[in-house]
Amino acid sequence: MGAPTAVARNATPVAYPGSPLHLSVEFCANPPAHAARWLHGDRVYTPGNQYGSTVLAYGVTDLPTPFCKEARLTYVSMHERVPRTFYFIVSSPGGVAEAMFKVNFTLRYKTMTNSVDEEEEELSEPEEIHFPVFGSSSNPVSRIVLVSFHLNLLLITFSCIMFVSQNVLL
Repeated sequence: MGAPTAVARNATPVAYPGSPLHLSVEFCANPPAHAARWLHGDRVYTPGNQYGSTVLAYGVTDLPTPFCKEARLTYVSMHERVPRTFYFIVSSPGGVAEAMFKVNFTLRYKTMTNSVDEEEEELSEPEEIHFPVFGSSSNPVSRIVLVSFHLNLLLITFSCIMFVSQNVLL
């Protein structure tokens, strides 16, 4: 007997744009819990309910351990504007417990293809980027030329690596 406990099964889940987010929490309470809620931003979700086509707060299920249950929530389609923190709160006559979820929202890795359109590819000259030089007694013009040279060298090196990797893949 005592205060309830709540443990997030996946406290730092990864979410991708357009994909569902599944959260799961295990909570134990003796005396039994009399309320359990999901909190997200300014919204409150009660287990056993569906909220439009966006959120499913599944009913609480019993676990094999006495006085312990599981609650699950699915956010059907994650996007950039969805707040990244979810809470699950459970209360019983013995007290209150919470589990927190910090969502890692990640853009999917976009695969690059090696194909070129049927039109001719037009290559342009590398741009010169001029950085301001502060607190230097040397000639600023020579430093800008040096930075430009290093950027051009970096671009040439990257182009060579891409050329070699494309030919190795063929």
